[in-house]
Amino acid sequence: MTTTRSRLGLTLLLSSLCIPGCGNRKLESVPKQLAAIDKTYNDSARFLAGIKGRQDGLFRKFEETPSWQRYSSEIADKWGRAQQDQFAPVDVFQKSELDPLHSSSSYVFYPFSGPDVLYVTRFFPKSTIYVLAGLERVGDIRKPEEYSTKNLDKELKGWSQALSSIFNRSFFVTSEMDSQFHGRVANGLLPMILLLLARTGHDVERVQYGHLDQAGKFVPEDAAPGVRHMGVEIGFHRSDEPISRKLYYFSTRLGPEFEQDRSFAKFLTTTGTPDTLVKSASFLLHWEMCSNLRSFILEKSNLILEDDTGVPYHYFQNAAWQVQLFGKYSRPDRPFHREYQRDLAAAFDDPERVKPLGFSLGYGAGRRTSSMILAKRSKKS
Repeated sequence: MTTTRSRLGLTLLLSSLCIPGCGNRKLESVPKQLAAIDKTYNDSARFLAGIKGRQDGLFRKFEETPSWQRYSSEIADKWGRAQQDQFAPVDVFQKSELDPLHSSSSYVFYPFSGPDVLYVTRFFPKSTIYVLAGLERVGDIRKPEEYSTKNLDKELKGWSQALSSIFNRSFFVTSEMDSQFHGRVANGLLPMILLLLARTGHDVERVQYGHLDQAGKFVPEDAAPGVRHMGVEIGFHRSDEPISRKLYYFSTRLGPEFEQDRSFAKFLTTTGTPDTLVKSASFLLHWEMCSNLRSFILEKSNLILEDDTGVPYHYFQNAAWQVQLFGKYSRPDRPFHREYQRDLAAAFDDPERVKPLGFSLGYGAGRRTSSMILAKRSKKS
């Protein structure tokens, strides 16, 4: 079925407009033995991730059931295969291409992210603040007493299905999130974010709901059933490190609202100078309706790592940016054929500008070679 550009624009605006950001702050190092763990959220994260919890954990009785043990085994098997085929090549790319750049930023801004903790922490493992954002609501964590052994098998199958996108496509499909995280498996993205943190070797220290005031300051709010919070701040650390990190997720629009309501932009600015990640972003940064966000990314970012759905290539063709291309560029799938970039295709035709990528991600994941653009701000700019 054909779709007009105006109708597509409206659909994308309604389904995907959201943004996040982070800042340059010092590492918060705490002795490992003193690192506080929020048992409620950390136990929930491990339970949903299929990782056995504490001996006296809140979900212990469910972890003894055949349903959870099957789920745990299934997730472990899928994760192991993805680690070898999908995640390990990303780690190689990070070490060989990103790590040597010695970025001066300690935070990452990831607009249009959904709950994708997985890739942002793999591409930027040394960052201490991550800011993600999307249209999807924050949501709540269900208490142990809200589960029952009778319905557990059905609920865990729902979580297994919700995880399939990250294994099969490397991103969360907007239409699937609309279904899965609006009541089918959860009422928002927080449970999936915590699941991915646990599965990638992190412990949850704390979870704080909140909103942004007019000055762009994060204002804590009490957790309350049925309340739709604008954002959440998650404190966490890797299980083998004492460094405390923060992850923010904001439910917000990124089109004209980004300019009209300056609280989010102020939050991003006061947090510092970010490294920015953009992938599988519905080409929204190609559109006039996201021009303010695009300008913000170009003006504020120290480094930009993106696929072809991010900032159009022609914005990097000046002395302000040092650009390296990776992989192989191809025409976008429908309904994004019009977003084909001829100048980017010409650049990829020059072998001197292109390096191998080594993995497949984004809209063409698993079907064709992917492409990525790495733009580092020039020291002279």
